[in-house]
Amino acid sequence: MHAVLPDVQDGFEVFDQSTGTVLASRNAGQQFAAMSVVKLLIAVDALARDNWETPEGATQQEMQQMLADSDDEIADRLWTAGGGPAIVTRMVGQLGLTGTQPPEDPGEWGDTLITAQDMVTVYRYISERVPGPDRDLLLGALSDAPRIAADGFNQYFGIPDGMPHTTWAIKQGWGTSGSQAVMDSTGLVGTDSRYVVVVLASAPANSYSTVPAVVTAGAGALAGLVSAATS
Repeated sequence: MHAVLPDVQDGFEVFDQSTGTVLASRNAGQQFAAMSVVKLLIAVDALARDNWETPEGATQQEMQQMLADSDDEIADRLWTAGGGPAIVTRMVGQLGLTGTQPPEDPGEWGDTLITAQDMVTVYRYISERVPGPDRDLLLGALSDAPRIAADGFNQYFGIPDGMPHTTWAIKQGWGTSGSQAVMDSTGLVGTDSRYVVVVLASAPANSYSTVPAVVTAGAGALAGLVSAATS
């Protein structure tokens, strides 16, 4: 990643859910702005607060659209409905997250801080603890993410373009936080969602157009670790 952009800050982790082992990790406890990755926490919290009663109709469609298309307007509504930063606080307690923090500005959900290690915990929670129908809703949406997101951004950087020969269920994040451009690629990879892959990166905001390629290069460098899931 540093070969593509020398001043990039990165953190990543690859976890094998089948063996329960970390296959690769660097700066996994370093905090990065979540950007739209926080939408995954918004969704899990909303389902948990409703006692895992799987939503139907328009509510289900909205949640799918927020996750797959990364729709910001829906995220705004669900963030407010859930109490904003209280969503993050609840998820920290419920999942045992250690480096995740609510945003300083309650209205800026994208400035929620996450770590690669915590995002591995989130995906493990979804895989192991979330009831089947709700898990299917979440992972179905993440598997259906289109290349072009609701805001017109190409969200196939990182895992999709870096690991093109495997299946995935992804939640991506992109944008600026303060003076930093931030790109996050997170998801489950391979047959039976065996691997959790998280690649987070930030660089000066004037590097915004370059950071997606950096994250893709990072994911590509990790692809060999999940080769058992490729075909």
